[in-house]
Amino acid sequence: MDINDLRKQIFINSQYCNFYNEKNGTVLAGIMRSYGYKYSIILPDEKIKEVNKTYRKFTAIMNALVAVEIILYIYTVIFPYYTEFIKMPYFGAVMMLAVIPLVALYLTYIAVNYLYEHYLTRYIGTFKRVKFKPTLKNISEKAYEEYQKTPRYSVYVLGLLIIIFLSYVAAPFLITGLNRSGKYNAALGLANTYLTFVPVSSSVYAQRAYSNVKLKKYEKAVTDYENADKYSLSDVYIYDILGTKTYFLKYDEMLKEFDKAMNEEKSSAMRYLLKYEKTTYKLKNKHYTNVVNEYSELIKAYKAKKEVFFAAEDAYYNRGVAREATGDKAGGAIDKNIAKNMCPECEFNSDTTLIRKP
Repeated sequence: MDINDLRKQIFINSQYCNFYNEKNGTVLAGIMRSYGYKYSIILPDEKIKEVNKTYRKFTAIMNALVAVEIILYIYTVIFPYYTEFIKMPYFGAVMMLAVIPLVALYLTYIAVNYLYEHYLTRYIGTFKRVKFKPTLKNISEKAYEEYQKTPRYSVYVLGLLIIIFLSYVAAPFLITGLNRSGKYNAALGLANTYLTFVPVSSSVYAQRAYSNVKLKKYEKAVTDYENADKYSLSDVYIYDILGTKTYFLKYDEMLKEFDKAMNEEKSSAMRYLLKYEKTTYKLKNKHYTNVVNEYSELIKAYKAKKEVFFAAEDAYYNRGVAREATGDKAGGAIDKNIAKNMCPECEFNSDTTLIRKP
């Protein structure tokens, strides 16, 4: 097959190839390309031209209906019941996500094709149903030449789809970059736009939650972290939620949250981190009772080489702050000096470490 035959084959498979002539008549294509409508005469060019215009109108209507159906199915079925679909058995999910919409699309094709058949009957007359089988030998050379001169609007549609896909893939990385560079309002705006169109993205909910934390919109951040857990079918953000709550819950309520988390946590290393966070929360709120002793217990565990998830230098520094606040200036200075020797580049504070940076 030479290059010209290859181009003709592409033409045959396009919607621009919608008729061909045989010795005893003209065969027109249906909206469903396997359908053909044979007339017992060779149709004149004027009628073919008019039929071509109408055919393209019907295919445009068909494509628009298909697009609307897909969008409606995504936004009224898939997204609202996303977690239910994920939990379903594999074949059940396939039935819901593939078979049902395919049947709906097939029925739409049949309906539009019926309307097109009705148009052909009124405009030209009765026909015989046959299979539409254009070949390199029976296609119209004139139609093929016109096809070559016709602007390919499908190229623009394909370009738009590529842009949409690349935006879908790239946007989460852009949001991460904006958060890392401290442009939290921009990250929040882009995340809002993304989640408007893709409201089931766990990673983007987590990114927006981080932006909200930095913008001091703590309750919104908790909601976003909860959605991130919901759509990932996990509890990976439970401690980000806990850390965020330290900024707005009442003191006694927050202590209960810490106690609950420690009771439910199975990892001893993680329990040490939660104990460190609870103690640091007390320090931040200037409740110094037992704070020095609690930091000492944490440091003792670290020295005993137990697995811990808190940073030892932070525990030393914050114990120093607590010692100074309770009158032990010398002990406080010693602890702070130990911390700075352990991590000269660190900037110490009493903020929670549970909220992870993207």
